[in-house]
Amino acid sequence: MLLSVLVAISLVADPVFADASPLRKHKRAKRVPTEKISTLTPLLESTIAEGVRYGRYKTNGRNPILVHTIKMDRTVPGVAARIVKGENLADGREPIAEMTYRYAEEIGNNILALVNANFWTAVRNTPVGPCVIDGEVIEMNPYKKWSSAFFTADNRVLIDTFRILGSVIWGDQKFTVSNVNRRMDSLSIVVYNGYGGSTVPFVNAKRIEQAFEKAVKDSIFLEKDSTEIAMSLELLRTEIARAQLESSIEHPMVKIRVRYLRNPSLNRRLPCVVLDVDTGTVNTPLRGAVVSVPKTSWLAFSAHAGDTLFLEYTTNLFTNERFMNAVAGTPRIVRNGVARQEALKEGATGRRFITHHLARTAIGTDRSGNQLILAVVETANGMGNRGASLDDMAKIMQLLGAHQAMNLDGGGSTGMIVDGDNVIADGANPHTRPVSVGLAIVRLSHVLRSSLQYSR
Repeated sequence: MLLSVLVAISLVADPVFADASPLRKHKRAKRVPTEKISTLTPLLESTIAEGVRYGRYKTNGRNPILVHTIKMDRTVPGVAARIVKGENLADGREPIAEMTYRYAEEIGNNILALVNANFWTAVRNTPVGPCVIDGEVIEMNPYKKWSSAFFTADNRVLIDTFRILGSVIWGDQKFTVSNVNRRMDSLSIVVYNGYGGSTVPFVNAKRIEQAFEKAVKDSIFLEKDSTEIAMSLELLRTEIARAQLESSIEHPMVKIRVRYLRNPSLNRRLPCVVLDVDTGTVNTPLRGAVVSVPKTSWLAFSAHAGDTLFLEYTTNLFTNERFMNAVAGTPRIVRNGVARQEALKEGATGRRFITHHLARTAIGTDRSGNQLILAVVETANGMGNRGASLDDMAKIMQLLGAHQAMNLDGGGSTGMIVDGDNVIADGANPHTRPVSVGLAIVRLSHVLRSSLQYSR
């Protein structure tokens, strides 16, 4: 039976697992002599829209690294960076090509380019580290000392070790939000938004089984990966049990359904009108959220329909900035113009993740902060080229003009869509791994551009 087969794959997760698991089943990547990178030779450079350019480069040496880049000038009106969530669910995954089609249809923005972003957890598929989409927090809590890229309302990108702090404000009282879109215990306050599912609670065993089956199919990407964890029937049972426990804990909680009174963003209080209060299973309101409160804390609230409460998400850094989007990764690879990977500092110790020549994805900004740089490196394909180590990736981003940069998920998750074409996958409909989060460069529709100006 498929589910009883032990398969080692990388869905991500924690680079510290690399080379440490006794259940590893993949063979080691072929060793390629290290060549010091000093130059990038352009193979193709083209403008795909005003303010957005695509480039393909190769490094110097007998075994060059093939690099694909997107550079966006944030000062050009009508182009912007946006985050796309797999299946529009906190625990969803989706191939990046499908992300582009769905996003264009649902949102109305034309995606010019898209790359994979956050690492994600095995089986549950939730992003690792902060993830924010148009002011909605998908994942709040940080992981170890990993880095994040936070986007302001005017598309400036700040890369640092961010944390998000959540609060519910009722009258003169302020209550801490411990998590978003999933409950970890029975004593804390949790906020569920539309990315948590259509109802609260939303998790079910069948969805976890389907996620596991997708994970097993992903074993095709095994040899391309930098990290790996053991996928087994026991892990599946553990995750189903955990999902069922979360659902049973959530069910009796007091649930305050609220509707937003303006567009959400970080570092700004969000006024919300209370729609109703209930227990059991409730529907998640459109343009709103469900504030789930333990009964022991309910007396401090005693909110009723028509009342106003506030949700507030603040950052530990740059607290005056209005952040709208965020992705997380590891490690920082360029700091203040110096190319140096900081894997050990951020808690990543896997030798394969750090040193092997693999497919990689990275994000950076130039010194002015006006240019966003996205880069993906192809894996070795038998044509004499090689993938990149983290040191290689740091140097590549520096040569591309990055003054600040960090590494994103890579390995078998690596991909870049440019004008609808996956530039590192062959074939008209290449088989690519579904990913949790995509980072897109979009041309804004006129309607959305107007609403964005209004919301500021």
